[in-house]
Amino acid sequence: MGILLVMAAIMIAWILQTLLGTTQIKNFNKHYNELRSEGRVSIGRSKGILRSGVVLLMSLDNKRRIRTAKKMQGVTILARFKDYSVLEGQDLLHIDKAVYNKMDRFTKKAFDEAVQIYKKVSKGEEIPPSKSPFGKLVSSFSKS
Repeated sequence: MGILLVMAAIMIAWILQTLLGTTQIKNFNKHYNELRSEGRVSIGRSKGILRSGVVLLMSLDNKRRIRTAKKMQGVTILARFKDYSVLEGQDLLHIDKAVYNKMDRFTKKAFDEAVQIYKKVSKGEEIPPSKSPFGKLVSSFSKS
């Protein structure tokens, strides 16, 4: 009887995670499409397994100025996008140092990635897919 309760709890947790994960993806798509309708969008992320992860969306004008910025930060799948007006009006490639220093380290990492991706895409380079934490773990064992 006890094993059935444990299995039922695992199944309920899995279904709940799936539903909340789907909701978070829909939230991302909604905000991305909203910014994409304004023009180009630069995306940066800072992944975390046991720490806060950040996804940063920035819509850009023709002069690389950030029109709108939205940030999702959190450890769980309950995180949602919020306006991040600190970056608005800044040049993506030449951000004011004072503005950059106001960001926490996870947001800085996401911003730096967004800048690197923007530079690569502007040159016509392809962006390689990043490995998941599990993929990194597997590749670290296969190298030895």
